[in-house]
Amino acid sequence: MKKLLIFALIALMISACLTACGGDPKPADPVDTADTQDTEPAGTDTEEQALSLTITPAGDWTVAVPEGFEVQIGDFFDENDTRYFSVKKSSFSTFDFSADGEESIMRNYEYNKNTYTNEQVDFKETYGDNEWTGFQYSDGWGGYGFEAYATIGGQLIRVASVGFRYDSEIAKVVLDSVHYTPGE
Repeated sequence: MKKLLIFALIALMISACLTACGGDPKPADPVDTADTQDTEPAGTDTEEQALSLTITPAGDWTVAVPEGFEVQIGDFFDENDTRYFSVKKSSFSTFDFSADGEESIMRNYEYNKNTYTNEQVDFKETYGDNEWTGFQYSDGWGGYGFEAYATIGGQLIRVASVGFRYDSEIAKVVLDSVHYTPGE
């Protein structure tokens, strides 16, 4: 009986904490929320017109960076490792790129494909000259993410995105803009 009472008290405290926090797990930034929902009919260019892009070098790669986003080179272990770069607005709105070798890219891709299975949808899309193969998933709270890979300029690259559908206008522009530019 004592254990049941303690369990009920803990459950009540957790419930009170979640209620006090607002209980809304969605990002507060309206741009992030708009990118994860289909609010415009297909074929409209409202979001594309609002994009102001800057082509930015990232090691041996270039990528279009939407206004309000930034490019970060490197990863957790080495901030200067140009095999990795991110086009990032926040931790919940990011495109993380990796060009660290075919074995590593495919191992990470397959691991994530088996991990992020909520509402998973496979896709194969061409944006500009880049043909991306991947999957999209839901976070369970109305947000989306995707992971994909492509061979660009003879180099395999993987992207893991959080906060965007693979067919959102921002994703299309960013994925279309990725180019391999060794030695430039």
